Amino acid sequence: MNQHTGKPGIDLITLEVVRNKVEGIANEMQSTLLRSSFSTAVKEGLDASASLFTLEGETLAQALAIPIHLATLIPIMYTFIERFPAEEMHEGDLYIMNDPYLGGTHLPDIALVMPVFHHGRLLAFSAAMTHHQDVGGMSPGSVPPNASEIYQEGIRIPPLKLRDRGVFNETLLEMLKLNVRVADMFMGDLGAQIAACTVGARRLGELAERYGYDHTRGLFAELLDRSETLTRHALAEIPNGTYRYVDFLDNDGIELDTPVRIEIAVTIQDGTM
Repeated sequence: MNQHTGKPGIDLITLEVVRNKVEGIANEMQSTLLRSSFSTAVKEGLDASASLFTLEGETLAQALAIPIHLATLIPIMYTFIERFPAEEMHEGDLYIMNDPYLGGTHLPDIALVMPVFHHGRLLAFSAAMTHHQDVGGMSPGSVPPNASEIYQEGIRIPPLKLRDRGVFNETLLEMLKLNVRVADMFMGDLGAQIAACTVGARRLGELAERYGYDHTRGLFAELLDRSETLTRHALAEIPNGTYRYVDFLDNDGIELDTPVRIEIAVTIQDGTM
């Protein structure tokens, strides 16, 4: 039992080293994503994000990237875990989806998730989301403000396996290319996402090689436990009560003279929100 953390074999120095390492891996994934992409949406707009997740779908580390991507990758991760059990995943597998009703944002934001293995044992997940320049639909760019149903916005991708044990689903790729206006750019950005996930998987594998599979997973769990503790302490400093805020969108894109009301209420109670 370690005197600093109370956990077997875990000390604060190692924990801090690993914390910085996994954050560095996420940011290296992000750098790969931005440098390898083809579209101006990513190259200039930086509209792409990368994260690492535990086997339970909890965020382990995230790049300095787009907040809405990083938040929605969480329900996306849970969707993949629910649809594809861990015992059915293999090294070389890769998953894809963009459906807003299953955790995504809008259709141009496509998520890729790659299971990470260490000597045949599932260790974690590497994920990347990119806003693609075009995914079909009624207008170029795939963000029509006058759309009245999701089918006008572009191709809708349910949770699917894009690659099975290293072999790509060519049927799915051909269908995707046929439903976008700039297929080469689309495939270039998709390739950048694959590269980013691969970098994340490779670096996590190196980490597990150094510390061992069980110890690495223990370090991940301890990092999350400490994050929860720090968050609860921060919330405990906020006076108990319900906090409300109201704001308005100019319109919904169709009824241009009607503002859209958005209201939120957050209750703080003894370190919870």
